Amino acid sequence: MVYVNPDIENLYRVKCTDDRSKVLRLDMNENPIGLPAEFVNHVKEKITPELLASYPMKEHLIDLIAEHNGIEHDNITLTAGSEEAMRLIFQCFGRRQSDLITVFPTFEMYDVYSKMFGMRHKFIDYSDEFNVDADRIMDEIDEDTGMIILLNPNSPIGTVFGKHDFERILDKALSYNALVVIDEAYHYFYKNTEMELIKKYNNVIVLRTFSKLCSIAGLRIGYASGSKQLIKYIENAESTFNVSTVSILFATEILQNPQLMKELENIEKKGHEWLAGTLKQMGYKVFSGEGNYVLFYPKMPSGQLVEELKKRNIWVRDYSKGVLNGWVRISTGDVDSMKRAVSAIQEVDKENLER
Repeated sequence: MVYVNPDIENLYRVKCTDDRSKVLRLDMNENPIGLPAEFVNHVKEKITPELLASYPMKEHLIDLIAEHNGIEHDNITLTAGSEEAMRLIFQCFGRRQSDLITVFPTFEMYDVYSKMFGMRHKFIDYSDEFNVDADRIMDEIDEDTGMIILLNPNSPIGTVFGKHDFERILDKALSYNALVVIDEAYHYFYKNTEMELIKKYNNVIVLRTFSKLCSIAGLRIGYASGSKQLIKYIENAESTFNVSTVSILFATEILQNPQLMKELENIEKKGHEWLAGTLKQMGYKVFSGEGNYVLFYPKMPSGQLVEELKKRNIWVRDYSKGVLNGWVRISTGDVDSMKRAVSAIQEVDKENLER
């Protein structure tokens, strides 16, 4: 038997193998309708045989991102979605047997990567009111801390930390030579950003993705920003051509079209407000945070509701652990998609009452 890294051999993973092509996808925080067809067709016209035959060129897009965020070219590296950036960060900076600190619940892949790279994962639990005090995070930072990772806004709840909280965390982390990662996958749905902190601190990395607001999750493109030295280390670990030519093309066209990004923001905001307001009017307990998702507490077991909605080709996400046990999360998007989801929920509720 060939050698297998025991951290990989014993790692429990759940793969997404379901056919999601013919359903209303409200379970993974994607844009349910995607980019406007006319925009997609415009970009597709630029996909020539010569373009596809060429290895990717990143530099122009990196320049655009630098200008977009008010930072330098050397502060950025492109990755295959922000998820590749996460893996590279653990590969470069994840000291074995050190502690990873995150809140709980949060994006599940951080726990996967902590196990994959031999780190201990320390969770800071949310309160029943969906709050996490930054002081509790501060209290956990010590000589065993290797990394602190915080989504801002955090998925799946949608809470945020302020700049003062991050600066306090960064200062204490720096005193123990620990890295802080601020995951801004849901930026644009929440306008505040901590990108400026990379100019002040050499122990912070900010992550962004084109999967959420920019609606190209299928193309797998994102980026990491940090000090020039941190970015150099990440690029040392990258494959030579880790992002495709087509993903670079679409990301470039999106960044060059700020009006499109504004339209995408407005569409999600209207749908978000409509969904949260309607669910409240229907008598549900609702938590509406800063990301493109809304939490509500159903009138039946959450798993049962998820299965009933699946029968109607509408997919949402429920939770079975911790403070979110029994809650359901719906990804938000255009009003029509939200109306379709609510109509199905009403239908399921009615059937449940008649049983």
